[in-house]
Amino acid sequence: MRRIGLTATAIAVALGGGAYLAKSAVSKSTAKPLVGVATVTPVPLPTGPTYPMPQAVIDAWIVAGDTTAIRGHAWSLWQSMAAPSGQFFNGQELPIWETWATGDDVFPTSSAALKAAGGPRAATLSARLAQPRAIRHFRTPNQFHHAALRSGALKSGSVLGVSSSTVTTKFSPEAATFIDTPQPGPGGTYNYSSGASLLKLNAAWPTNTTPELRGINPFPTQGVELKPVYGVVKATGLTIQPLWQGPAGSTRPSNPTPDTWTTCVLISPTGTGPVRPATKAEIASAGPPGACTTFLWAPLSTFYAVRLSAPEAKEFATATGKPVAQGDYAVLQAMHVNTKEIPFWTWQTFWWQPGADTPNNFPGSKQNQPASLGAPWNNYAACAAYSQTTTVGGSTMQVCFNPYLETDPSIPVGITSNCMSCHGVAVVGQGATYPSNYNKPIAFFTDPTYFTTQNTHTDFSWAVADAQ
Repeated sequence: MRRIGLTATAIAVALGGGAYLAKSAVSKSTAKPLVGVATVTPVPLPTGPTYPMPQAVIDAWIVAGDTTAIRGHAWSLWQSMAAPSGQFFNGQELPIWETWATGDDVFPTSSAALKAAGGPRAATLSARLAQPRAIRHFRTPNQFHHAALRSGALKSGSVLGVSSSTVTTKFSPEAATFIDTPQPGPGGTYNYSSGASLLKLNAAWPTNTTPELRGINPFPTQGVELKPVYGVVKATGLTIQPLWQGPAGSTRPSNPTPDTWTTCVLISPTGTGPVRPATKAEIASAGPPGACTTFLWAPLSTFYAVRLSAPEAKEFATATGKPVAQGDYAVLQAMHVNTKEIPFWTWQTFWWQPGADTPNNFPGSKQNQPASLGAPWNNYAACAAYSQTTTVGGSTMQVCFNPYLETDPSIPVGITSNCMSCHGVAVVGQGATYPSNYNKPIAFFTDPTYFTTQNTHTDFSWAVADAQ
């Protein structure tokens, strides 16, 4: 990949001037105090000609290698998820996806959920969702620690270390209900939201059950899982946010984590105007530059952003080890989106990319983005991978990763990864945590490296697998 040698002025021109000005997604009202919980009713994705897409149609796209159709479907999902929900939190109307159940709602007996709630919660999902609840949680990404958790070197519930970004999880109403509903299995029924019940399922398979058949029941067609990734922007002053420009725009190209990116944007919480080169005074006021060598300036409205209540700020600070205060902003940096429209799910991931695409359009781009997609959602790029290989039965692997997640050194081959291969090895019981590399496709669910008579595969859901 060629080196990036763009000046701040050149990058600002590439960002499209004022084309990406956005109406702020954050409520202007500060009259009411920010609350940590509220009653929010999950709103399902609207159904129609494009969702859920029939399996035969998506399969035909995969066989034909129709990347335009696949990317178009990814953008359609993004646009539908971003539609106004009619539900409000802290004076801000939420997009549809923000109304969905969190991991704490779906997995109420997890150590994180019990700690956040201060004790047991209602017994059923419907009862939990009918009560005032936190609609988002800010945690260290579990995928940075899967190996340690599974080996026993790091016990579930222990402090997982810190990252400059945090993640939450979201589940469509259909996915959340499925996980919460007792499911039939060998010798009885099992609750996929309970780690103890999942381990009982893993131990209940008859001895002659093949690894391929040792799996949870499949999610419903309208099952959707999300992993939003958040950074923080301070309520006052300028906050540095890294801007992905490909591995060559990092001081560590092999594992280009956001703290190594050399192009950065100074975010103003109150400013308006187009993305532009930052001034020397702005750069000096923003604090230590870290790896940044090229600086731009942009308003907060280029992000989907939410003001943090005191409990949210405390949780964010605990996860990152950095000071975060009530009234600061959580900004959406990225999001994995998985839908069960086909048996092996569809896989798309999005990340903040205001303006033009990165050099070489790696690992994805804003191509095929619909003109009707409004701000701030049009400030995100996308990558989609509906199969492991670029051609059916081929040997060239599909590369699709999120720069905010899979670049971490604990995922040493993340920049050659794809979502399907990673999620396909999610299991309850003992098993390899991640593929050792992405040189060839994995045979789901027969490859003995990952699937044995000692584990149970979880229909590509790391959320379910992590419940153990």
